[in-house]
Amino acid sequence: MFRRRNYSGNAHEHEDEPSDFIPIHQIRNHTNTKNDASMSKPSLFAYRYVTKGIIIFRSVVAVVILLCILWGCLIIKIVRDISNDNGNVLPRGLIARPKIERHRFGDRLRQRIKKLELKLEGRSPMLDTDQMESPVLVFTFKRADYFERAMWKLYQNHPAQKYASQNINTQLGHDIGRIVGAPIIISQDGDDPEVKAVIESYREAFEINLGVPLYRIEHYRPPEDKQEKSHVESWDTDPKPYQDLARHYGWALEQTFTGVAYDLDAQHDRHISKPPLPKRVIILEEDIEIATDFFSLMNATADILDSDDTLLAVSGYNDNGKTQHVADPKRLVRSDFFPGLGWMMPRRVWDGVDSHPNTALKSNWAPNGYWDDWIREPSIRLGRQVLRPEVSRTYHFGNIHGVSQNDVQHNINQILLDRVDVQWEKEDLSYLKPEWFAESYWRRVSNAKLVSTESDAKFYIAHSDVRLVYTSLSHFATMALSFDIMTDEKAGMVRTGYEGIVEVRYGKGEFILFLTPPYVEGSSPSNFGKKAWMNLDKTALLQSFGLSESEENWQFSW
Repeated sequence: MFRRRNYSGNAHEHEDEPSDFIPIHQIRNHTNTKNDASMSKPSLFAYRYVTKGIIIFRSVVAVVILLCILWGCLIIKIVRDISNDNGNVLPRGLIARPKIERHRFGDRLRQRIKKLELKLEGRSPMLDTDQMESPVLVFTFKRADYFERAMWKLYQNHPAQKYASQNINTQLGHDIGRIVGAPIIISQDGDDPEVKAVIESYREAFEINLGVPLYRIEHYRPPEDKQEKSHVESWDTDPKPYQDLARHYGWALEQTFTGVAYDLDAQHDRHISKPPLPKRVIILEEDIEIATDFFSLMNATADILDSDDTLLAVSGYNDNGKTQHVADPKRLVRSDFFPGLGWMMPRRVWDGVDSHPNTALKSNWAPNGYWDDWIREPSIRLGRQVLRPEVSRTYHFGNIHGVSQNDVQHNINQILLDRVDVQWEKEDLSYLKPEWFAESYWRRVSNAKLVSTESDAKFYIAHSDVRLVYTSLSHFATMALSFDIMTDEKAGMVRTGYEGIVEVRYGKGEFILFLTPPYVEGSSPSNFGKKAWMNLDKTALLQSFGLSESEENWQFSW
């Protein structure tokens, strides 16, 4: 009989229920008993597997929630860091030093965080194309640590920083004027991945934070040249590193002046208008630091360099700029010796000028290597001069795996880098005109106290300008050693010399010690400071200085 319970719990019978009816709980018991064998270990394993899956799923959900909370806290922290206590946005130029991504998970994560920070902070407007007529060209090979140090100083002291820090909209364009040092062009010799990582990190910093385009161009390096030399000592006598560097220099300068460099690299995070052809180019290397006012110096002298065809370049470096030899951070001089190491060259020097045909540097660039000594050759320099500061605005810190591994390398690592931020645009530089400078310089040199010995010079320098006369290049070298300055010469022109005159502030005092050839006596020669475009070989130059070539027995070179 089928039985059911009413709501009161009493059982009732139904007359139509069959007599062989089996209660449902007995059916279930019977079924369970019958299938006990089927409830075997596989079914138990499936149950445990499902349980573990549920636990894993819940764990994953918990981790995702935790990561979301952490990312939320990180975003809040970044936003709070970007704003100061008053809620004002901090200057875009004051972000931390870029982290270099080297393909490790931690590095990649920090790089992504930095990108997020930059995007939250807001992108600086890109510079107007009219502002980018003076690019800076940086040469690098495979010293990523040196290169990163140089790039940090370049980024830290870039003139676009002050506009970003003041939140000036660079769409004002002409109101701000040109930005000397924009755009940035990195010429890499080869494809070292560590160097490429540095480039990409600073590309983001320059383009997003300052609105300054950064281009990377790659100079092809044959496979057999990619292996680094194991014995650095042999580089002193092996010309190949110098030849490789000269080829790289010539190639990159041509890509830059022709504008091809802007077409070789299209890997930018934002739209960038193609800059115009450069009027001038600033040249740096991977082991050179620049001073705070380096770009101010380049900007203030750019128009002088463009208009004065007696000038070959402007350099930020003084070869005799050791701490004990310099004092005036606002003084610039003209020199007949090309120093390099952070310099600016105008287009007319690279391309040549119609008034002086066959004088373009690009026409036969450094065929035997040693590009800097090649520029110093009389037939290349042609009497043209260089502007340089008394106190260096560049510092050469590289002493490992560089092409200069000798006493010159030791000396240039000791040059003082200026720490005074001079606003060069506000300085009166009219005294650098060739005629004015020659006249005033001759007056000071000829009025200096003439002494006959090094000991007398060291004594009287405390009270007045002092002059010592050398009669040959070997005599000059002996003299220079006693004052701890550079002893070498190139084609008859002593290092840092102006018309054969070398100056130092021995003891870092107010007065100057002049080492002069014999001709400095009485009135100035008619061609004093006026030898531009004159091709005087070594013999002719020494004769004009009144120097004896027969006594010359010292050989100094880079």
